[in-house]
Amino acid sequence: MKGNKGSDRKPNYIKRALTVLLVIVVLLLVLFLAVFVLYRVRGRDALQDHAGALREALQIESMALPVQSLEAGQEELELEEGQIAYHGKVYEYNEDLLIFLCLGIDSRQDIKKEKTPGEGGQADTIILAVLDQSAGTLKMINISRDTMTKVKVYDINGLYLYDEEAQLALQYAYGDGREKSCELMEQAVSNLFYGIPIHGYAAMDIRAVSQLNDAVGGVEVTVIEDLSRFTPDLALGNTLTLTGRQALHYVQERQVDTEELGANNLRIERQKQYLMAFFAKVKEGTKKDITLPVQLFNTASQHMITSFTAEQAAYLSTIVLDCTFGEENMISVRGMVDKENVYEEFHVDEQALYDLVIEVFYREVES
Repeated sequence: MKGNKGSDRKPNYIKRALTVLLVIVVLLLVLFLAVFVLYRVRGRDALQDHAGALREALQIESMALPVQSLEAGQEELELEEGQIAYHGKVYEYNEDLLIFLCLGIDSRQDIKKEKTPGEGGQADTIILAVLDQSAGTLKMINISRDTMTKVKVYDINGLYLYDEEAQLALQYAYGDGREKSCELMEQAVSNLFYGIPIHGYAAMDIRAVSQLNDAVGGVEVTVIEDLSRFTPDLALGNTLTLTGRQALHYVQERQVDTEELGANNLRIERQKQYLMAFFAKVKEGTKKDITLPVQLFNTASQHMITSFTAEQAAYLSTIVLDCTFGEENMISVRGMVDKENVYEEFHVDEQALYDLVIEVFYREVES
């Protein structure tokens, strides 16, 4: 009898223990989800705060395109606040966008150390990454480093002097080579694009290219511009898997000492080609090793200055993983190149830029 009672209690004890364990697991899961949701919410709000601080610095209340010449009958369109009329259609700014400035700096110095203005390198690669949260798309707008635009000039003590028309890449050099440089670039790019909000930035020095390339096992390309003067393997038409050093040559070098203008435009095409191949390699590698993106971020962080926090990263990770990205989403700002002085100057086609802003940053209002 006693033995039977003891055996009856044992299953009940195990059942109660399992129940308690289950409750603990559920509570931990709820806590984890609560923290994750909190991180996402705080991350989303922080991104908006960053864009708001930029607009405040530029004294811009909202996205506002200049009015283009109206077509016949267009003046009769009824527009609400924030809307614009263009080619007989009504548009409004797409508030579902998250916009980030990505910079590649032509310096081998430690990007994390503050520098005197003029010694921090220049922004050789300038890309706006545009995430459309509602459409689930990622677009990248490549802006020529030689773009002539308004640049803020500072002396070696970091004191503001004046504004001048200069190459966009120089704006980074007038800062401290760290956060100040990135913030100045944000302002210059936002001004160029009619006051678009920018929700964050990331700047990497050129040393990161080789390491990231090798971290994914190399990137395969077919060489579209003869760079054999820098390394024999980069002859026009060769197909090869780039090593770290080759990848650096492929995305960095410009043949500026030739008579042909537009050396940077040719480099932009190589960079677009390389980025597409690199992202494909990352996507393929992540299927085999889910920790690959984390490994790449840790590698890049050694050579990177960024405004992103852990909360912002948590929020963005849930969006980026679901975004589509293809060659059609790689866009270049159009314009003309001339060389009146020593250096090439890229003059933006203002009408083409206006059309680009409408296409990427606005959406048509349903009638």
